[in-house]
Parts: sequence; C-alpha cells; structure tokens
Amino acid sequence: MINIFKKRIVKIIFFSFSSIRTKMVLFFLVVALFPLLLFGFLSYGKSSEIVNKQFNEYEQFAVSQLDKQIENIFEQMYVVSKDINQYLSDPTLVILEEEIPRSYTEFIEIENFERYLEAHKTYNTKGIYLITNTGYYYGNNRLDIHKLFQKPFWREINSLKEGDQWIGFYNSDHYYTGEKDEKIMGLVFPIESQFGVLKGSKLLIETNADELFSYIGFLENKLHSSITLKNGKHQVVYKTKNSPKELKTDIVWNNHFEAYGWEIHVRIPQEYYYQSSNVIYRYTILAILFSIILVYVLAVVFSVPLTKRIKSLKFSMKQVSEGNLKTQIAVTSNDELGVLAQSFNDMVNQIKELVEQISTTERLKRQAELRAFHYQINPHLLFNTLNSIGWKARLLGAKEVQEMIYHLTEVLHENLNFSDELIPIKQELQTIKHYLKVQEVRYGQTFEYIEDVHLECLDYLIPRMTLQPLFENIFFHAFEDGRGRIELVVMAKPEYLEITITDNGKGMNQETIEELFIPKHHDEKGGGIGIYNVDQRVKLHFGMEFGLSIESVVSKKTIFTIKLPKRR
Repeated sequence: MINIFKKRIVKIIFFSFSSIRTKMVLFFLVVALFPLLLFGFLSYGKSSEIVNKQFNEYEQFAVSQLDKQIENIFEQMYVVSKDINQYLSDPTLVILEEEIPRSYTEFIEIENFERYLEAHKTYNTKGIYLITNTGYYYGNNRLDIHKLFQKPFWREINSLKEGDQWIGFYNSDHYYTGEKDEKIMGLVFPIESQFGVLKGSKLLIETNADELFSYIGFLENKLHSSITLKNGKHQVVYKTKNSPKELKTDIVWNNHFEAYGWEIHVRIPQEYYYQSSNVIYRYTILAILFSIILVYVLAVVFSVPLTKRIKSLKFSMKQVSEGNLKTQIAVTSNDELGVLAQSFNDMVNQIKELVEQISTTERLKRQAELRAFHYQINPHLLFNTLNSIGWKARLLGAKEVQEMIYHLTEVLHENLNFSDELIPIKQELQTIKHYLKVQEVRYGQTFEYIEDVHLECLDYLIPRMTLQPLFENIFFHAFEDGRGRIELVVMAKPEYLEITITDNGKGMNQETIEELFIPKHHDEKGGGIGIYNVDQRVKLHFGMEFGLSIESVVSKKTIFTIKLPKRR
C-alpha cells in the first residue's frame, strides 16, 4: 500500500514537472523571487539598521534627559541645603534660642528666617522646613508634622550623621492643602549648628516630582522600559510596577551619580527594542508573500493561453501522426507560435500533396505493370519473323520493303528494350530517325524534318519512348497523307533542358489540348493516350515541376514543349 502511494506521488510530481505550464510558473517565480528576496532583505537589513540606530539614539537621549532631570533636582536641593546650612551655622547671622517667640525681636527674627527659607524656593519647590528635635518646624504652616513623622523614611533620618543627607520619594499626604497623591522628592539634611534650637535640627526640602514621574511614565509606557532608582545605600527607592522578568537579552542603560551615590537602571526587553525592525521584517515578509501570489497569478494568466496553443499544436501533431491529414491549426497571431502554426499547416499540406503524388505514382505504376503484362509478347518471335520477311524481300528484290522492315525492327527493338528506363537524348534521336525512315517509305518524300540539337545536350537523360508518341500524334492527327514540316529543337536553358517539336499541321483548340491531359481520354482507335503518358512519365521520373505542355493554333501549327532537368 505504501509503495503504491509513493509511486502515485512520484507519478504526480513527474507529470507536474513535465508540464510546460508548471515549468513556466516555476521559471517566473524564480526569476521574480530571486531579485525580490535579495533586494527585500537588503532593504530590510538597511532600514532596520537605520531604525534601530535611531531608536537607540532616541532611547539614549530619553534616558540622558531623565538622568539630567534627576541630577538637576538633586543639584538644586543640594545647593539650597548647603546654602541654608551655611547660613544657620554662622551664629552672627541668626540665633534661634526659643522655638516660640516671646518678644517682638524674636518674632521678627523668625519672620525674617522664614522669609529667607521662602526665598530659596523655585517653581517646583513644594516646601523648605527647619524641623527641631521637639517636632517644631519653621516654614509655611501647611505641613502636618505628625503625619510626616509617621512616614517610614523619617525613622531612618535619626541615624543620619552630620554632613550626611537623605533623598527619597513619597506622597504629599502630610500637607493640609494640595493634592494628596502628588509625588514628592525630599531631601533631609542635619544642621551642623550647635546653638539654641538649631542643635540636632534637620532641614527638609521637598520638590514636586510629578514632572519627573510623568517623564518616567513616558519611558515606561511609550518605550516599554523598566526603570529602577537606587540611593547611595543601594536601596531601591523606585521600581517600575509589574516589570517583566529580567533577561540576558534585554537592552540595559546604567548611570551612577557620583556626587549623590544614586544609580539609575533602564531596561528594555529586546522584543520592544527591535519592535520597529520587526514591523519592517513582517511587512517585508508580507510584501514578499504578496509578490509571490501576484507573480504566480500573472505567471498562470500569461502561461495558460501560451500552453493552450502549445497543447493545440501537440494535439494536431498527434492527429497527423495518426494519419489525419485534414488537421489544421487556426493561426491567431503573428508571434513565434503563430509562425510555427502556419509552418505546421504548410507542412501538413505538403505531406498531403506528397501522399497524393505517391498514391498517383503507385496507381500509374500499377497500371503500367498491368498494361505491360497484358501486352506482353515474345520479342524473339517478332524479330525472327521480321528478319525472315526482310530476307524474303531481299531475295525478291523488294528493296523498299527490306529497308522498311529494317527500320521498323530498330524502332521495335528500342520500344521493347526494358533494360534502362532513362537513356541519352542521342539514343532517343536515333530511334526517331528509324521511325521517320519507316514513315518516309510509307508516305514518300512528302514531309520535311529539321533537327537543331545543341551538342552539350546529347548526353542528357530522357525517359525512353518520350519523343516517338509525339511524332506519331503528328503523323496520325496533324498531317494528311504525311504532308507537312516538323522541326525539333533541343537546347539547354540556365536551369533546365527544353525540347520543342513544332509542326505546321491542322492544329487544335484549347478544349482538345485539355482533353489530351485527361487520363481516361482517347479516341476510338486509342489515339491521344500517348500524350498523357509522356507527360506523366516525365513527372514520375523528375517531379511535378517538369513535364509536357502544348501550344496550338488551329490550321497553322502545334508546339510540343518538354521541360527536363539537366541530368547526365
């Protein structure tokens, strides 16, 4: 069962690839797809390289902008904290002895100090506060100090040493007014002063980080990045929620802030990093697939009429090979297949003509064989009898009878010689001379014979008994009692040999001439059949372009023209 299935598959494949349509479709596909695939993948490689390079530059630019934005916020808060710390560390500038003012002078000092803090604010500064050990603070009165102290990061602040600082992110829910979900970036800096309430106090600077987080959100959403921020203690202060699992193939950018010890990590999955080039790749594949389908459809559309014409030609050839010579192909165009179809039609017509010629030749040959068999006689008996009559005429002194029997014997000798069908013209002319001698004895000196033969024509071949039937026709039909003139001219034309026999006898009309070339036509005495036989014998030996033609003028003349090839 498996072997049968394999054989069928092989047969189907062989039949498919033996079809010219399949070969043409495959040819079209190969010719079209090779440059298409080459240029498609070259363009994909180049365009994806450019896109990846631009995306990489864009990613680096975006990350560098995030770095710069974070660094600017750090720098801004750090400079402000240093300036305020330096201001508070100088006892000649400000001394806060009591948290709550008890005199107008202390009140003015606190007011001036808070104005000083407010003066350090920028457009995105949420607040600047000085917080004492007891929980009292200086700055605007929007701060809910109790909620601030409850935040997790505040517990770490007590462990800060002088010169240290804390930076982190948290929400703004410790304000009495404002957005509760507002993102804050805060800096806590211990004050180095040891005087009054400043001893052990801490400076809190809070900056609105919504713009920073909107930028982080842009990188996370638009660029599918995972962002991680670590402080100087390598603690994670921010990490993208629901970030995918880290892979070795991810594209990573790292940056370390030397002055603050912070680190920023940006990670992009490879699939998103090469997303643009993957889109180009998919569209390239789709374009190639579409082109394959288009090429296939076009190949089928163009090959179907072509293969249909070729199959028609093949079918017609098969019909001809089976013997149907009536097969013809309709010629509908002038292209190569149209020319081939016309040539095929011409070939079939020529084959048909050749078959008809061969059929005619075989029929005539058969008729000649039957006629020869029917009229077969014993040549020896005839010649012996004629020789006996000749000797009797000689003994009796009948010289004319003896001469007539001699020439008749020579004529019959040539007529009954079947050894060579083609003989030289000079041998045929010799037979004509014997024939004319017989007619001269019969009729006397009543006719005139003129012979003009070029010497180079004597050795050319002619079918035996070609001229004698024409001379017989002249004596039996053109002349009365042998009276008239006969002119024989044999001359070589550039491409053929021409023999003309002209007589000045009765002549004949065109209808009579046409009847002479009809196979079954003859008069009551059997005359006229020799003209047809001469023409057919020349055609049978040398081809249809050769043969006998007749021109005649009634009561004036008749011209027999024989066209022969120059064959020695």
